[in-house]
Amino acid sequence: MTRGIQRFLVVLVALLSTLTVWGQVSFKVDAPALTALGEPFRVEFSVDAEPERNSFKAPDFEGFDVLAGPSVSTGHSVQFVNGRKSASYSCTYTYVLMPSEAGKFTIGTASITVEDKKYTTKPQLIEVIAEKVSERPAEQGSGDTKQKSSPESRIAKDDILLRLKLSDRDVYKGEAIRVSLVLYTRVNISDVSDVNIPSFDGFWSQELSFDNVPSREEYNGRIYETHKITEMLLSPQQSGRITIPSASMTVRTPVEVQGNRHFDPFFGGRQIHYVTKQLKSEPITIDVREFPQGAPRSFKGAVGDFRISYRMPSSEIESNSADQFELTISGSGNLKFITAPRLSLPDSFELYDTKIVDNIKVTASGTTGSITYTYPFVARSAGEFAIMPIEFCYFDPQTKEYKTLTTEPFTITIKDDGSTVAKHSADNYVNYGSTMRQLDKDIRFIHIGALPPKSASVLIFSPIYWLVVVVLLAIFVVVYVVMRKRIRDNRNIVARRMKRADKVAIQRLRMAERSMNEGNRHAFYEETLRAMWGYISDKFNIPVASLTKEKIREELYRRGVAMAVAEEFCEIISRSEEAQYAPSTEGEMSVVYADAIDVMSKIEEVVKR
Repeated sequence: MTRGIQRFLVVLVALLSTLTVWGQVSFKVDAPALTALGEPFRVEFSVDAEPERNSFKAPDFEGFDVLAGPSVSTGHSVQFVNGRKSASYSCTYTYVLMPSEAGKFTIGTASITVEDKKYTTKPQLIEVIAEKVSERPAEQGSGDTKQKSSPESRIAKDDILLRLKLSDRDVYKGEAIRVSLVLYTRVNISDVSDVNIPSFDGFWSQELSFDNVPSREEYNGRIYETHKITEMLLSPQQSGRITIPSASMTVRTPVEVQGNRHFDPFFGGRQIHYVTKQLKSEPITIDVREFPQGAPRSFKGAVGDFRISYRMPSSEIESNSADQFELTISGSGNLKFITAPRLSLPDSFELYDTKIVDNIKVTASGTTGSITYTYPFVARSAGEFAIMPIEFCYFDPQTKEYKTLTTEPFTITIKDDGSTVAKHSADNYVNYGSTMRQLDKDIRFIHIGALPPKSASVLIFSPIYWLVVVVLLAIFVVVYVVMRKRIRDNRNIVARRMKRADKVAIQRLRMAERSMNEGNRHAFYEETLRAMWGYISDKFNIPVASLTKEKIREELYRRGVAMAVAEEFCEIISRSEEAQYAPSTEGEMSVVYADAIDVMSKIEEVVKR
């Protein structure tokens, strides 16, 4: 087969794969896997292609009461990138459900038809839990003298928790454990500070990367939203009972309280009070077991599940020639603590330093990968030699047994390379019994006799020397100029982003206006919120994830923006959030659009001065 035909087949397969991907339609359901009895929640069925009219068939929501739905929202976008057009479409059917009883229920399959082809969703299992009543701090006073409930009393003792979660608490020495520091909350958190990670004395520790995506979890009969603070992989280095001390952190949570009756009615007579709580996790004790008795002599502390592969040297080589053994250990376990297995060679072999190459990856499931050991050697004497097998022993915590892996027995023949004693001085050999070991084949001897005459020319005065110096200086200057320019460009990234904040926000508002003209209410408010949050994030260089309405007020006050303007900005955000899924009219959308442009203009006038 010619090279041209091979290239044609590769291109044809790529085109067919692309056409297959383009022809796929995604129809899926999004619903929480865990919810509380009496808590409404949303179920969304979304398809990324335009369905046929009235072809959507909802499943039977057995065990749930339908409070609202279906609410249909569509979105369509077209992009041109490097002259190429790409389009996307989405259609979402939203239901609001309320569990009618506790238990596990399955939302059946929904169906939809796209271009005469029927698509269905997968069944979705939802667990409904009847939550326990929370313990709230007792209020002081009684009768007419009973004080109003303080902001602190509005937060129950178990509304915010900090926990250390371990994958296992009973392990062998060297066995991996995954530990996660998790924040459990049932209220909004505005700020987290003073995070104190415990010390892991007695453990080898490795920080893991993780997706910082909130999830829902049941704990002590209540449902929480969980946030991972950090995740580590631990490996105990000693046996016995090891205690991981407590972790701690400080959180602030906003609480809405009734304000003074003379409070300005413009703010609704209510105030936001921030409650600070000091959180502390419970210390955790881990039982680390020692290895069982009767370990083989080749056991050096490897724990996990391993395999070996190897490559033997040539079966026949000439004397004074070099070759090598290769042994690869792969699998999962404490690979970073494995020592090189011992290779035994006859006395007439010279074994050099072992070369180690590792390919180890540390993930949440443990340490995996491989280590390759290369044993280089030189065979000095002719003859036939038996090489002892290499042994690698490890402990398997799953079966609680020692396992030994060995290479195959190997015989190597060393042939005489034809050198004789007459050809070399006797001083170049070392006697090993009945064989002679030659020393001058792999390392050349120092020349004995008169020194060679000195060269008449000196390198420093030659034209080549100065040419090399000039070229090196030119390269240095070019690299220096390029690096300085790159540093200046990197410094200007944040400044450019802050300068272009209003332009980016206006572009997003234009997209919102387009959705308003199309009558797409959901997309309009979504783009409006994205413009408002993104404007503050770009203008003041604050990540969107760290922004709250209170944070926006503080930033605007600090930069001289009037209180009324700051409140108007936050009020537009609140109106957009409330109207995103509530009935609305085109007139209301136009008012929100005009107010958003007006308040941004007011902020720009103050900030740019």
